[in-house]
Amino acid sequence: MRLKRVKLENFRAKEHLNLDLGRRLTLLIGANGSGKTTILDGIAIGLGAILTHLPTLSGSTFKKTGEIRQVDNKIMPYTRIALETTSGLKWDRTQRRDKSKTSDLFIGAGLGLKGLEQSLDRDVIDPLNEGQDFELPLFVYYGVSRALLDLPQSRKGFLKQHARLESLANALNADSRFKSAFVWFYNKENEEHRLQKEHRDFDVTLPELDAVRRAITALFPDLSDPRIELNPLRFVLKQAGECLNIGQLSDGYKTLLGLVIDLSARLAMANPHLPDPLAAEAIVMIDEVDLHLHPSWQKHVVGDLLKTFPNTQFIITTHSPYIVEAINNQLKRDRISIYPIPESEIQEVVPLSPGDVAAYLMTAEDEQSLLDTELGLLDDRLLENFNDLNRLYDKMRDIEWEHRS
Repeated sequence: MRLKRVKLENFRAKEHLNLDLGRRLTLLIGANGSGKTTILDGIAIGLGAILTHLPTLSGSTFKKTGEIRQVDNKIMPYTRIALETTSGLKWDRTQRRDKSKTSDLFIGAGLGLKGLEQSLDRDVIDPLNEGQDFELPLFVYYGVSRALLDLPQSRKGFLKQHARLESLANALNADSRFKSAFVWFYNKENEEHRLQKEHRDFDVTLPELDAVRRAITALFPDLSDPRIELNPLRFVLKQAGECLNIGQLSDGYKTLLGLVIDLSARLAMANPHLPDPLAAEAIVMIDEVDLHLHPSWQKHVVGDLLKTFPNTQFIITTHSPYIVEAINNQLKRDRISIYPIPESEIQEVVPLSPGDVAAYLMTAEDEQSLLDTELGLLDDRLLENFNDLNRLYDKMRDIEWEHRS
């Protein structure tokens, strides 16, 4: 599943918003309060209807208060969130201010959920009940609180087995969910150890675990041998020959590593039958993708995610010009792919087609596309902040030189 378009009506501070999304990447930039997180939250509410319909799951929905736009201290009659997929599936969710007939005059008929639920019955629930092969759609939302890893202190309450639908449990809650990935990794390691004993071969591995290991080493070449250790219970990795608890790593490592482990584990749990679970389709929203990352990491984090999860649609927000300029390098790399490229650092840049990208500058009033269709590059408005700082520095330098002379 991939999203083609999101439409918001009277949602929080947005009166009307209609955004086309990139097949691989959608980038949202803008000042605080411009509505970047509002869009991610809106998409999460729209996708929450899927979880609500699937058995054993519950999805995000509108909060009881604060979701409907308020103007001049008056709450609008309704708010509505509509989503459309690249396959043409459309649905919407509506929250009413009240049940009065007067409000009905303003709301109008929506699409509702009937088409979505019929699609889920046909493509997911019926094949699941009949034991047939199917690909489970996956979508995950990572908010700014993802840096706070909920590391378990004991094995009390650990699940023993994992069903495929568990891959979507709490997937649209923007807070940290590392504990579920920890439990899954622990159980899969035990399963792998049993297989090794049966075959008397320590080289026997589980494909699902291998997928998570590959994702970790792809994003963190300096980390290796991820595993669970007991007494005390902890997730450990090797770095420069040292065995470190994940809690000992820096915030930058923990923030991105927790996301990568959680996402790859969910992909492996959702579709373990695939030759490469990391290549399954997914929708991933990341608020402030640059959170706690050094500029040297910001320059390649988006490219690494796109390369490691080749069929995932990423919808991200950022305040970092490093992220924007790194994406421009990827867009330019795609443009010169037709030419012979000598072995160099250029070879390491992941090509990104402009046709797979959408980028918007968010303001309180509207949304402006940042993608120049002729050049196939992004207009990096964030660089203006650097230019302002440089101009101020130049003025102070001129004062210094004037008085020295």
